[in-house]
Amino acid sequence: MRISRIDQLEQYILEHKAASIDTLCEVFEVSKNTVRRDLEVLVTRGSVEKVYGGVIACESTAAIPDLVTFHERASRNAHSKQRIAALAASFVRERDIIFIDSGTTTMNIVDHLAHLSTVTIITGSVQVINKSMNYPNINLIVLPGSLKRDTASLVGTSCVEYLEDYNIVRAFMACTGISVQAGICNASTEEYSIKKAALKKSQKHYLLADSSKFGRASLMTFGDVDQFDYILTDQMPDDAFCSYCKERECAIRIAPEP
Repeated sequence: MRISRIDQLEQYILEHKAASIDTLCEVFEVSKNTVRRDLEVLVTRGSVEKVYGGVIACESTAAIPDLVTFHERASRNAHSKQRIAALAASFVRERDIIFIDSGTTTMNIVDHLAHLSTVTIITGSVQVINKSMNYPNINLIVLPGSLKRDTASLVGTSCVEYLEDYNIVRAFMACTGISVQAGICNASTEEYSIKKAALKKSQKHYLLADSSKFGRASLMTFGDVDQFDYILTDQMPDDAFCSYCKERECAIRIAPEP
């Protein structure tokens, strides 16, 4: 699909900060005319800028302003995040194989799985790894990779390759923004491919997003509403977004107060 290639092209340029037309042709095995058409899309998005012989990542995009410290993000809406995590855990069944994405909401799912006798978690989240140490009922599979401190996660191509070997029942995903226009967004280029791979390898998809994430766009779009079975949140979004989800058969569930 052309859209998929454009997303991959964007990720490559943002990670490498710059790339020549010839290099992009070689890496993606397409013609110069195809690369130039795809780059026009990225220029329109505002993520890259054309220079002589190639492109560079826009300075504002490369800086990834949406990524603040993990501790700061974890402290925001902490009560709502715990509620959402508890709701997410209620979908997990005995002996499920689940993927838990790195995030300040998703990490709390672990604390609500003690009622199960056995569950397997696949993750690259350092926080999920640490929490799982306290629960002998959890069979933990850790993605190999390099530590990304600002998201407390393990990243790299080895993580994507590792996910290809597993059949995941449920994927619990995090995001930095969600909107009708931009879809499901993330601010980390390094996590982009891992999120896409987790969605591809899992049967059921759950997006955990507190109300502050709605109506926001971020650096990269890793998914669309119609790829998710459920959006789990703390407040009902506006009517337009609810209608959009209903048309795409994505259910919205509100986490109850404890």
